[in-house]
Amino acid sequence: METIEKRENMTTENSLRIISETMERSRMAIAKNSGKTILMWGVLVAVTSIVVYFLWSKTGNPAWNLLWFAMGAIGGVFTAVNARNREKVPVNEISRVVGKTWMWYGLLTTAFFALIWVAALIRSKWEQPGVINVNLTMIIVMMMGLASVVSGVVMRMKSIVACSVIATLLSVMFAFLVNGPEQILVFVILGVVGLVIPGLILQNKGKSLKK
Repeated sequence: METIEKRENMTTENSLRIISETMERSRMAIAKNSGKTILMWGVLVAVTSIVVYFLWSKTGNPAWNLLWFAMGAIGGVFTAVNARNREKVPVNEISRVVGKTWMWYGLLTTAFFALIWVAALIRSKWEQPGVINVNLTMIIVMMMGLASVVSGVVMRMKSIVACSVIATLLSVMFAFLVNGPEQILVFVILGVVGLVIPGLILQNKGKSLKK
């Protein structure tokens, strides 16, 4: 009887160890594969922010914010191409949570942006001017910060969590201090501190894993 129980305990322990090792390998593979993509998005966000700020401040037309949709399309194509060349990782809870987190961030951000434009158009038919006072920059900053922190926590990357928290706090403080086109420069902080630096960290980790 005792022998059977010991065998069952050993089998259970071995199963848990195998599951744990598999999850850890998957987590590291996901982190390694994410480095290049996160770095690319960080550069895109920072560059787009500077371009939109320059054009908006020169023309006085906030419609230049539509360039963010072009950035999303470019980033989406790059991500799809990069996905073909990177190491294949079996779908698991870690990859699912990280993927869904950023998917919903993108969908909700786009929805907020589109709804504000639609609401402003509708209000313009009823009253003049059709202006809606909402700090969309602050909303996007907080959502992006939360998505980054969740990803860092799931991948157990304290450096990413730290960069995400610092980037969010700096961006929020900057957003409180400026108005108009200058608020767009908030995304330079988010792009560099919240994405480029974590992307470089993950790429270095990937190189060390190959060694």
